[in-house]
Amino acid sequence: MSSVDNSQELIAASKRYEDVTLSAEYVKSRIRYPASVFETVMAYVEESLGQPPRYPLAVDVGCGPGLMSTVFLAPYFDKVLGVDISESQIEQANLNNGYVNIEYKVSKAESLPVKDKSVTLVQVAATLHWLDHEKFYKECDRVLVPGGVIAAFSYTLNIHFDHPMAAEIAEVFLEMKTKLTSADNPYCEKREKLTLQKYTDESVQIPYRDSKRFMEACGTADLETPLTYRIEAFLLLGRKPKIPASDDCEYN
Repeated sequence: MSSVDNSQELIAASKRYEDVTLSAEYVKSRIRYPASVFETVMAYVEESLGQPPRYPLAVDVGCGPGLMSTVFLAPYFDKVLGVDISESQIEQANLNNGYVNIEYKVSKAESLPVKDKSVTLVQVAATLHWLDHEKFYKECDRVLVPGGVIAAFSYTLNIHFDHPMAAEIAEVFLEMKTKLTSADNPYCEKREKLTLQKYTDESVQIPYRDSKRFMEACGTADLETPLTYRIEAFLLLGRKPKIPASDDCEYN
C-alpha cells in the first residue's frame, strides 16, 4: 500500500490570498491596528525630516486590501504606493480605493517599482516575517531618501470570553493555537514564529544604527460584549543616515 503525497494540497504562504473570495473575506474580518501605531510612525518621520505640508512618497509593503495600513498614510503624503505580491489583494485594494493619492501595484518587497532615493517612508505591516530580510533592507536603503524611515510592525492577539463556559472555550482555543503553531502542522512556517517572538529575533532587526522598538496595546471598546480582545502591537523603526557612514549601516 503506497503512501499519498499531499504536498500539492498545501497552500504556499505567497499564494494564500490568491483566492478572490478569501481576499474579500479578509477585508471584512482582518483586525485593524490601533491609531497610535501610525501616530508613532509619523512622529518618528517628523523627528527625522521635519513637518512639511506633505511628504513626497511613502511605500506600504504587503499592503493587502489597503484598508488596514495604506489608507492611514494618505493625509501625510503627496503619493502613497501600496504593493503586494497577491493579485487578488491588489484587486480588492483598487476596488476599495477612495483616495486620489493612493496607487496599488503587484510587486515584490525586495524589488520595489520606485526610483533611488525617492521614498520618505517604507511601511511594512504584518509582512516583515515573510520577506528575505537582507534583500529587503538593501532595497529599502536604495529607495529611501537620506533620513528616510523604515517602519515594520505586527501584533499578537489575546481573546477573553465572558461566558458561563469561558474556561472550556478558552481551553479549546488554546488547543487550536497549539496545533496551529506546532511543527507537526504542515501549514505552520518558521517565519510565523517571528511574530510570536514579537520581532525580537536578530534576523529581522533594521540594520541602521538609529533604530527603535515600541510596543502599543489596545482592546475591545465595549467590555460588556461576550467576546473581548486585546491587541499587542510591536513596532520596529529605523532611520537611514542623512550622511552616509560605514558604521551607521552595513549597506553603506
